[in-house]
Amino acid sequence: MTDKAINLNQQLNGIEQLFASGQIKKAQKDLRKLNSLFNKDKPVPSRFRHKFQRLNFTAKEYDDWAEFATSDKRTQLITAVNTLATKSLEPRKLANEINSLQRQWQNLDQHGKTASKEKWGIFKDACEKAWLPCKDYFAELEGKKEENKAKKLDLISQIESFPSGKSPENITVIQIVKFLKGVHEKWKIFSPVPDQDFQELNKKFRDSRDGINKLLAEVEQYNKSQKEAVIVEVQALNKDELDDAVVKIRELQDKWRTLGPAGKKLDPEINKQFDDICYEFLMIKDKELDESRGLMDKIIKSLREKELSPGEAEEKFKELENLQGTQEEKKFRKALKDFAMLQRNEKAQEKLKRYQELFEQLIDVGSEKVAKELIPEFVNGKPAEAMDLFEASIRFQMFAGLDPVGPKEMVSKIKFEELKNRFAEKNVDQNEKLREHFTNLVYSAHPGKNKDAVEVKKALIKSLKKVESLLP
Repeated sequence: MTDKAINLNQQLNGIEQLFASGQIKKAQKDLRKLNSLFNKDKPVPSRFRHKFQRLNFTAKEYDDWAEFATSDKRTQLITAVNTLATKSLEPRKLANEINSLQRQWQNLDQHGKTASKEKWGIFKDACEKAWLPCKDYFAELEGKKEENKAKKLDLISQIESFPSGKSPENITVIQIVKFLKGVHEKWKIFSPVPDQDFQELNKKFRDSRDGINKLLAEVEQYNKSQKEAVIVEVQALNKDELDDAVVKIRELQDKWRTLGPAGKKLDPEINKQFDDICYEFLMIKDKELDESRGLMDKIIKSLREKELSPGEAEEKFKELENLQGTQEEKKFRKALKDFAMLQRNEKAQEKLKRYQELFEQLIDVGSEKVAKELIPEFVNGKPAEAMDLFEASIRFQMFAGLDPVGPKEMVSKIKFEELKNRFAEKNVDQNEKLREHFTNLVYSAHPGKNKDAVEVKKALIKSLKKVESLLP
């Protein structure tokens, strides 16, 4: 029983957190699922009854606000559909207008409480009436479907005839793949087709590629034999004549690059086999390579210590000709990549530190005394009326997706307001919202000493990390 109680408590806490973070739909769905587990014969345990009641009340309150927030919009959509019936629009444009209004209605269902049956019936009837002039459009569409069917059948004929007269000696994998990609693109464009022909056409399309797939396999097998012949040439080289062998290996490496792939499964294996056998010869010149490796390590060390820029390091590595195309080059490329990532991380930390200093000064001394160099350039001009610092902080925390910290009454009031705004707003520009919040913070009115200041400061800094990707 203890384990079940703990699990139930965890689920209730999870739902509570979802409500707090603004994931209303998910919270309501999880709560309904949990409610379904209990009934008269199996009541909610008494110790959790109060929390159940409180969460159910919260869910209903959100439903009420969702209905309030979307009711006017639904009425507007019904009016807009009725207006379409009086307009003389072309059938195609009329159909697009009706579809657009239907999508807006669906969007309201997805982001708020579902419409009542009565209101949905009114909207549905209005749509059907407005749709009547579109019959000709549908007739045209049916004709288009037949036309697309004919085009797809022609594509199938092209695919079936493609292998004719072609062999591994006169065609490449790239040419075959390019043809298939072009066919696939056209196949997608030639839509829609008659519903009754859809499955059969797709089956014919799949079957028609058998010949090309067979040709592709033959070409890949041919490429494999070509590559194996090059490997035999490398194996036949004399290690006692190392300089000549290395020159020949370089030539064979150039030839290798001109050979086509041997298939997704075989190509990596045969490429590795070739690399390994070439590497055996190249590694015999240990003294020369060891010296070059030492120079490469110094280049990497200078890069990491920022004595060399990536470009300078690249130029110096190019001078080590005997390391080109070897495992050492891969090691050097990885070092360049790691250095670039380190640079990005350092810049990100430096950026966050600057914003953190700004927030600390806002809480400690107020906006009037903040160092000018800390104020971001992207903020808007000074507003006519300064927002309370704690209010601006709470709104910024909610924007970052956190359960806000601050004076309790102010938190409750702002959460309520933000909830209403969340149901009403659509297509929110996150960058513009960030600018708005920073403007309110930078030009905020300091409330003076307050017991919540320390926790608010911590919450603001935590919020920064949540919106790091938006910060310029």
